[in-house]
Amino acid sequence: MIDPALYDQARERIAATGFTAEVQSRIALFVCAAKNGNLMFHAGVQWMPQLNLVQQSVLSQYLRELEAITLLSKTVSWSANPLLAVEAGRIVAPLSAAWAQLMLPPGPMLSPRSAYRGISLGHAQLARIRLLPVIPDNADALDPFVVALQRIEQENARMLQTQIRLLKSIGNDIPIAEREALVSADQELVDGVFSQFLGWLAAT
Repeated sequence: MIDPALYDQARERIAATGFTAEVQSRIALFVCAAKNGNLMFHAGVQWMPQLNLVQQSVLSQYLRELEAITLLSKTVSWSANPLLAVEAGRIVAPLSAAWAQLMLPPGPMLSPRSAYRGISLGHAQLARIRLLPVIPDNADALDPFVVALQRIEQENARMLQTQIRLLKSIGNDIPIAEREALVSADQELVDGVFSQFLGWLAAT
C-alpha cells in the first residue's frame, strides 16, 4: 500500500510552490512513461483485420492511453533541466522492465500469460497511480495542466472498469491462484514505483 503521508507531503510542497515547470515536468515524465508501457502493450491489436469483443476493448484502451499522453504533453510547461528526465527514467525503470519483459517473443498476441500479465499490470497502474490527491486546494482550477490531470484521472477510472472485466474474461487456462498472485505482485510493483515518485515530487 502507498503511505498516505506521501500524498500529503507532495500536496503540501505543490501548495507552497505552485505547479512550476519543474513540478509539471516531473509529473508528465512519470505519467507518460508509465502509460507508454500500457500503450505499447495494447498497440498490436490495431493491426488486426477484425476485432472480437475483447479486442475492441483493448483497442479502446489503446486510444484512451494515446489521448492521455498527447493531452498531458500538450498542456505541460516543460522544464529545461535534462536531469529530470534521467531521474524519472530511474524511478520508472522497474515498470519499464516489466512491460518490456512481457513483450518478449512470443508476446501477448500469442502468449496467454503475457496477455494476462499486460492486463494485470495496466490494471495496477490505473488503480494505484492517483494524481488528484496531490492537487492542492489553492490550485487554479482552470489551469490547463490541472484540467488535463483531472480529465486523465476520470478516464483512468473508466478504463479501470474495462481492465477489471478483461481480467475476469481472459486467462481462464491459467490457474486462478496464479492469476491472483500476479495481480497482487503487479500492484506491489506499482505501489513501490509510485511511492518513490511521490517522494521525488515532494522534494521539488
